[in-house]
Parts: sequence; C-alpha cells; structure tokens
Amino acid sequence: MPDRLRVLVVGRDPRLAEEARQWIAQSGAPVAVQWLQDAAVAVARLGGGDIDALVIGPASIGDGRDGLGDLLERLPAVCKRTQTIVVSESRDWAADLRRVLETRLRHPDSSGARKPKLIGFFGAKGGVGTTTVALNTAFALAEKHATVLAELGSGNDSLKFRIRTTASEPYPPGAALNCLWSVKGTPGLRVALAQDIAVPEMVTGELESMGAEVEYLVLDLGSTMTALVKTALPRLDALGVVVDMEMLSVECAKRALSAIGQPDICPHGAIGVVAVNRASLACPLSVDEMQNLVGMPVLGAIPSAADLCSAAQKARRPVIPFDPESLAAQSLSRIAFSFAELT
Repeated sequence: MPDRLRVLVVGRDPRLAEEARQWIAQSGAPVAVQWLQDAAVAVARLGGGDIDALVIGPASIGDGRDGLGDLLERLPAVCKRTQTIVVSESRDWAADLRRVLETRLRHPDSSGARKPKLIGFFGAKGGVGTTTVALNTAFALAEKHATVLAELGSGNDSLKFRIRTTASEPYPPGAALNCLWSVKGTPGLRVALAQDIAVPEMVTGELESMGAEVEYLVLDLGSTMTALVKTALPRLDALGVVVDMEMLSVECAKRALSAIGQPDICPHGAIGVVAVNRASLACPLSVDEMQNLVGMPVLGAIPSAADLCSAAQKARRPVIPFDPESLAAQSLSRIAFSFAELT
C-alpha cells in the first residue's frame, strides 16, 4: 500500500478542499489534500505524476486559456494516472472520490517508472549565492550521475553567464522547454536556461518525465515565492535554503521557512540550510547560532571566497572545477552530496 495518496482540488472556493479533508479525516485514509486556485499552476502540479485524484469545482474556473477547458485538454498529456472528478449539483462527487482512493489503496500504481531525485535551492533573499550553490551542486553530482540543472527563479537569466554551453538538444514544438544545453567539459550535466523555458508552469513536470535519462534534477528557485516556485516546492525530495551569515539574511530566512512550511507547498522531503559567509573578515554569526535562530539544521557552510567566486564566474566555470583544492570548492562538494543523501 502506498504511504500516502494525494488529492488535488482546483477551484476558486477553498471550502471544496476543506470538505474533501473532512471526509478523508473521517475515513482515516492516508491521503493528503492540496488546494490550488489557478488552473495553469494545477497543470504544472499534475505534471509530477503523483496526484491520484483531481477534483474540479463547479463553475470555479473561467473559460478560455488556463481555464477549465484548457485544464481538461492538457490533463492526459501531463499525467496519465490521475482520475478526474468534476463537481456538480447532480453528482455525488464525494462517492466518486471515495471509489478512486479505495481503488488506489487496493491497487497501487506499479508502473515502476523511475523519476529523477529533485533538489531545490531557494535564497533567503537576493544576492546570497543561490545560483552559485545550485550550479556547483549540479556539477558535483554530474561527475557520477546524469544531472539536469534548471533555472526557475524570477529575475535576470544569470546562469548563461556562469557556464560555457555547447550543443543544444531541441524539444518538439509545443513543449514547455525549447531545448536543453550541454556543458563544455561536463558530459553528465545538461542545463535548462530560463530563456528557453516556454511554459514555466509545466517545465518541472516535463523535466521529471525524463525518467531514466536523468538521476538528479537540481532547481535554482531564486529568492521570490512565485507561483512557479510554489508549484515546484511540494515535489522536492530535498530543499536547501541559502542564507548569508548575517542577521538581515537570517530574518528573511525565517520568513521564507514560515511560508514554505504551509501544508499546500511544503516539500515532501527534507529541508536544510546552506550557510554562506560573504563577510571579508570575521563572521558575525556562528553556525550554531544560525541553527538556533532559524530552527533548521545547517547542512553545509561555505567560507568567504569573494575573489574566487568572481574569478570562476568570469571564466564561466563552477567553483568546483575552477579551483577544486580551495576550501569553498570542497565545501560546495560536501553540500552537494549531503543533499543527495537526503533524497
């Protein structure tokens, strides 16, 4: 029997989700309910393939693009296993939901399709080094495993200035991603640049569907809690919150972790902190102090290395291959495998 089934409720009225939660609580079934208002975000959430039942509220989603019709049209393409239930006054939707979940509990999906392990990095605030941590994590994992790094954060497309891309692997027209780029000198790593993401709300699910082609999918989530980030968070096997070792960044991290802890967007995997010391002299906070302040374990700390990071960025190479003997490179490598172990 699966550990937990998942129900996605889509509609403008959150009371529909509450009704589903109340029924499930009474039944005692191991089920989690997530409510989403936006149909486009729901499509992206369905792309992960782990939703057992989709409940659509009556007259709750507008017509046209990103509305009910568009959602139903795109549903078969993004998730084949999901059973869809449209709520109406003439149907007992709770009975339909009960039948779907009972069937799933008796006959769990045994397709055996393997998905990549998802590791995401979210910045407590801008400029703390989230892209640097994500890039070096992807590079470290790519030395032994097929890895894809995707830039999903808002703001400028900065990743293309940090690596040397070579040939691209084009995707068919209509896909969420236009192409994946190979990286010079790193055959195990491919990169999805922000500039090539055509349909952001579907790209995470599309990358997950690569299955056996990819072992790790590393997501650079930026530092803003966008709708796309909220869609990606529940799918993560491990999340790293990148925090500079000073009080302003720590306070921002506490707020970010509070938001991430909400039931509808909380990752199903582990969460840890990556501490970055950008101070040129002494660090104002110790790792122990930071752990106590944010209430979350610090899984890795990166020493101050402003000149090294600047030189590596200028050379368009990750820090790890640029100067593998440096303390910063060794710290970044340990962080990569610490999060890999969490998955």
